[in-house]
Amino acid sequence: MSSVTLGGISVGLMFVLPSVVSAAGLFNFSQCAIDINTTFTVAFNSSFLVDSSGSFTTNLDNAWGITYDACKTLCGSGWEAFDWYFFSTSVSSWVLPWLALTAQLPYETKDSSTNLLSVLLAVGSPMLITYSLCLTVLNSRWINIRFRALYDRNEEVLGKQVKTMEAARVFLRESQHIPLGISGSRSIIAQLVVSPENRSWWYSLRKEVLKSKREWTYSLLAQVIWVTVAVISAVSDFFYSTVDNSTMGIGVAINSLWIWMIPVTLGFVWVGTQRSSSTIRDALMTAEAFVSEEGALGVYQPVRRVTNRMIGLRDRTGDEYISTRSDLENDLRLHHERPLPRTLYGISIAGFEMEPGPIFNYARAWSHLYTSRLIIDAFETLNARLEAGHPVHRKEIGWNYDVKQWKDNLQGSPEEMEAYIYPPNHQRPSRDTDCMIWHCLLSALVGAILLWGTTGAAILTAYNTPVIGLGCESGAYLLYGSMATLSWALLVLSAYLSHQHDLRIESKNLPRAPTIAEASDMELRFLLSRQTTANSSPTLNPFSSLSLPSLSPSLVLSLVPLTRYLGLLLGAINAIWLLLISILQFANVYNNCWCEGCVLGLGSKAWVILWATDDQIVAAAWNSWVFAVLMSCVAVMGAGFFFIAMRGEEIFVRE
Repeated sequence: MSSVTLGGISVGLMFVLPSVVSAAGLFNFSQCAIDINTTFTVAFNSSFLVDSSGSFTTNLDNAWGITYDACKTLCGSGWEAFDWYFFSTSVSSWVLPWLALTAQLPYETKDSSTNLLSVLLAVGSPMLITYSLCLTVLNSRWINIRFRALYDRNEEVLGKQVKTMEAARVFLRESQHIPLGISGSRSIIAQLVVSPENRSWWYSLRKEVLKSKREWTYSLLAQVIWVTVAVISAVSDFFYSTVDNSTMGIGVAINSLWIWMIPVTLGFVWVGTQRSSSTIRDALMTAEAFVSEEGALGVYQPVRRVTNRMIGLRDRTGDEYISTRSDLENDLRLHHERPLPRTLYGISIAGFEMEPGPIFNYARAWSHLYTSRLIIDAFETLNARLEAGHPVHRKEIGWNYDVKQWKDNLQGSPEEMEAYIYPPNHQRPSRDTDCMIWHCLLSALVGAILLWGTTGAAILTAYNTPVIGLGCESGAYLLYGSMATLSWALLVLSAYLSHQHDLRIESKNLPRAPTIAEASDMELRFLLSRQTTANSSPTLNPFSSLSLPSLSPSLVLSLVPLTRYLGLLLGAINAIWLLLISILQFANVYNNCWCEGCVLGLGSKAWVILWATDDQIVAAAWNSWVFAVLMSCVAVMGAGFFFIAMRGEEIFVRE
């Protein structure tokens, strides 16, 4: 739907441009050069001749062109006439393959309008979609590392929960494209983690998300191969073909502007996305759990099979709370303040955090990692209990060491399971996950490298092709890259302000965690010591305590929607801008004295090429072209290597 929309815009431009451009096509550079040569045979005038460096020359044989002022006088205003054959063949070769590839970008949002928004943000800010992909990769790695530690410890204590933990790991890793949250009381979570009967619930979740995972399709591979071959052919022709190098240079620059799509599209398929936004909700609805729920009077009901509704975990799509607080957190009774506002003047505070879709992963990176941490901490407590030999039921009965009867150790009432995972004075983990700032910084770095490595290559190609200077082409590319970066910065700032506001509200009545010395229960002391040891790990991020300067809550609440909508507007405009500059360059719009003379950068020193040959232009720009192509290739291959290597699958390779 979204790629069709972009294609429709481009087709519309292709039919509108001929009439608009042809009306202003008043001169021809080639004819102008002939006319000036003819004029010189009658009355020689060297006052406007310039050489390859733009300096004045009196030798016509050494002259490359004329000054900008002379161009306006001798060649006229306007631009060259529209050439439909050149335009249609160039757009088909250089632009349409990339527009077709937009169909393979990750969408998986809730409706067609949000799909369109997704593609506009992706094309308008490649840094944003790369940033979201990098966060997805790094968060997957964090989840893999934590679960590998759970596996090893569970095996050491001869537990039987490794397969359950594996199912939980896969589900948490594959559900990052939707706003996942905890649903249910401490008792429900404890029963899902502890009770052997609920292993099938985790297995079902794992099976469903793997079944609905987006796969490598022939259409995806065909389109990626198509554009890859087109890029390689274009670069080869650019350097070795006898075709007009100005035309080839434009095509190579256009390819460089769009080439980020290849590693990003393949990266999302590699990391893992679902075929639609509803697959996680469907998986949670179909999984069968065996739990005892608390009744209206606080009395637990008998254990029964629960299906056709989300329990334990839930898809929070559509929730308007800025907070990711869950029923579990409310049940922990850590908060007593009034509910957080849903909207500000009718505008959702949560924003893109509650929107499904991979491109919005940047907005819920904190909340998803926090939800994952709550589940991981529950399994860590389970491992600690198993290591200490504490059964769920009454302690005086003791641990059953019969391997065939291991399930007896994990049987008990809902209250006992709750106390098993959440001991007295339990302190829920900090929402500001230790690694998150590091993940954000690294993701921003990779996103900037991919954006400016490709856009920067296009800028260098255009800038260093004589006439050397900032002109219409290089200036348009620079504007695109700057707007893409600003759009990313505004949207990420909005998400971060939402997160900081959430933390500020929750910290008002947050009780202090008990120290080991203050714990009266030996069992609680043991668990706290394990938690203290884990929290002192050298893998903790030194930036975890970073926060914004003190800002008033009302100012933060105002900045959240303001920065979000400004970033969204810039991204949408920039996507249309990229489409325009990709097409207009082949409509001869830039073939005028102002653009050809690079007046934007050279000002009064601007000049226009009339007589330089292709060989002379190639000799002057060769080194810059080679560097620009290498720069683009390094950025693309570096980002691709990062996406492949950083997910953390090697963590599960047994020595």
